[in-house]
Amino acid sequence: MKRFLTSMLSMVLLLFFPLAAVANSGPVFWQGYPSTDMMSIDERTPLAVERETLVFDFNHGYKSSYSLSGRVKATYEMRNPTNETQSVQMAFPFVGSLDSLKTEEIGITSDGFVLPYEVYLGDVVNSYGDPIEEDSIVSLDFNHIVNTIKDKSYQGENFEENKIGKLYLIEVIPTGGQELNLAVDFTFDSEKTKVLTSGFNRYERSSEKTNIAAWCYEPKLLEILVLGEDINLEVNGYTDGSLGNKTDQFTYRISAQKTELKAYLMERIKEYTTLTSDSEIFDTQLYNLYAKDLDKAFARNSGYVSSEDLLSTGDYMRIIILLYTVEFPPNSIKKVDVQFTTIGTMDKTQTVEPLHSFNYILNPAKNWSDFKNLSIRIITPQKAPYVVKSSVDLTPVENNVYIANLVALPKEDLSFTLYAHEKITFLDEVKGRLKNNFGYFTPFVIGTLTLGLIALVLIVAKKKYTHYN
Repeated sequence: MKRFLTSMLSMVLLLFFPLAAVANSGPVFWQGYPSTDMMSIDERTPLAVERETLVFDFNHGYKSSYSLSGRVKATYEMRNPTNETQSVQMAFPFVGSLDSLKTEEIGITSDGFVLPYEVYLGDVVNSYGDPIEEDSIVSLDFNHIVNTIKDKSYQGENFEENKIGKLYLIEVIPTGGQELNLAVDFTFDSEKTKVLTSGFNRYERSSEKTNIAAWCYEPKLLEILVLGEDINLEVNGYTDGSLGNKTDQFTYRISAQKTELKAYLMERIKEYTTLTSDSEIFDTQLYNLYAKDLDKAFARNSGYVSSEDLLSTGDYMRIIILLYTVEFPPNSIKKVDVQFTTIGTMDKTQTVEPLHSFNYILNPAKNWSDFKNLSIRIITPQKAPYVVKSSVDLTPVENNVYIANLVALPKEDLSFTLYAHEKITFLDEVKGRLKNNFGYFTPFVIGTLTLGLIALVLIVAKKKYTHYN
């Protein structure tokens, strides 16, 4: 009996041990955000929607690290029932980040012609714990979003947008064939001077003395923008991260030029922002976002800010709204298309495979004078080909395709969940909860339970065998 149990234990450990290395290789939950129908700015619009065709294609779209993404295309057949031309302003709000959203991923057309649009930037809804930002609850209500839009430049408490600063450019060239850690020391009074740097990855501060450094493996350009009283720069080279081993195996040259803060900031912002617009309003909003964070950072860090830290503002998930106008001749019908990328919520806390959930807000459609005929088509991906939950009745019509045809808007907004298996079984839930509770130790827990069950069966069998003999 003992030999048998030992053999079983060895088999269980060999079977489950390889899984332990990947049991918690990524997050078990990744927040997604709802998408929404386009809306009319004027709630009294006479326009009616004759049909909306909504397509979710999860075989296209950019790749998200932890959650599924897909392309959404909403096509509206809209009718102007009046005898007058209607110039209708429409809005499309969604949640995204400035640094991941690409202009080419957004498409708005009317009868096949591309429509120009204005981009407005709203509240941050996820700053990933950055203390500078205060997260807001996701609200895709247009009236709420409009109240957050400002067309005037932000007025800072620690700087002026047209402030002229002194920009130091430090050109560094390593010459010794070894790693170079270039350090710059300076002192400044935060009440009289503000410092914005670029290219440095080390920062230390004691009283008024500041030390910054940057690893230079090849020629590199470092920048220090000084606002207010000037500073003196002391440059040294080191071969280690603790700045203990000095080296002279490098050359450097420092030049200086006058630079306006706003122009410098906007140049850096546009190097990192993928969402673009030719609108002055968009430029003002971009400046306001970063200038507000710069002001907070100057106050928090006693007058010093790294450009790299400041530019992380573009990574935050925030409400973005596209505003555009469609012209409708008298008694006409037009087709309006909106295309964009959506990212779902990934949840692996309850099941062994992740659940991918998506929400689409249909309530804005109630702003039109009439709405009828909603068609939904979902093209699922290979990794999660089944719709296991949905707020509307979806019919599978072919491999990886589900459809629904409704004569009117449903009572609830659209939501659906994709999964790797056709059903969420009891075993899926048990394995998921074990993995969520025990993480890396899940295989050992399963192995121990399996071994215990086998031992119990054998003990019972042995007792019965002994009893009958």
